Amino acid sequence: MSANPAPFEEVETPQGRFIIVTRHPRSGREIEAFGGARRFRGKSVIDIGTGVGRLAFDVARYARRVLGVDPHEDALALAWERCHRERRTNVEFRFADARTLEIGRARFDRAILSWSL
Repeated sequence: MSANPAPFEEVETPQGRFIIVTRHPRSGREIEAFGGARRFRGKSVIDIGTGVGRLAFDVARYARRVLGVDPHEDALALAWERCHRERRTNVEFRFADARTLEIGRARFDRAILSWSL
């Protein structure tokens, strides 16, 4: 076993490939720990349980499009405020519960569920 194991492991299932966090990296460094540009560049990403959008904004540096969803209106209001203040065009937020989320025909290349389960 390595003295500094990766903070995640990738798991292949019949439903697809998933990343499971095995230890929490330093705050603000999660996206880089998961592969950053290599994993997210040009991708469409959904951040389930986005809260104030911390990870959504981090991944938006690389992603083509990011949708953050959360059932807490106060947190989403802060996320939208930051989105407008920073004039972000590839990030949007939606009030929704992950258990009843309706995205229609939308498809995402990556999904983030950090501290949401």
